[in-house]
Amino acid sequence: MRFYGVIAVLLLLLAACRTGPVEIPEDLTQAEIFQRGQEALDAGRYEVALQYYETFLERFPDDRTNLAEARYEIAFIHYKMDDWETARRLFNQLIDKYETDAAEDFPAWPRVLALRVLEVMDQGGWPPPRE
Repeated sequence: MRFYGVIAVLLLLLAACRTGPVEIPEDLTQAEIFQRGQEALDAGRYEVALQYYETFLERFPDDRTNLAEARYEIAFIHYKMDDWETARRLFNQLIDKYETDAAEDFPAWPRVLALRVLEVMDQGGWPPPRE
């Protein structure tokens, strides 16, 4: 009987650690989506964080101010997941957006941090990628 109790606890823990996908309510505001994405990122739930930021891009394509931030977070999550090829491509795409007329609507920090992360990647990155 004790064996089944241990199994039940393990199954509950596994369910609690599930990383996605999550159902994102349609009525969430931009701020709520960002907050939940950041909470997922802080908890190391990268797939869930990606889902929130990608949902932001889909639902609010005209929110230029926050689009740059969402794109930065998506690229950074790929960096954290050791998917450096995708991260590098996304950081460069973000930086390229700052060369367009829309750049005046973008906050400066995503470009600055994207350049910094690319520099860190060129130097071998921190933390080093998993092998």
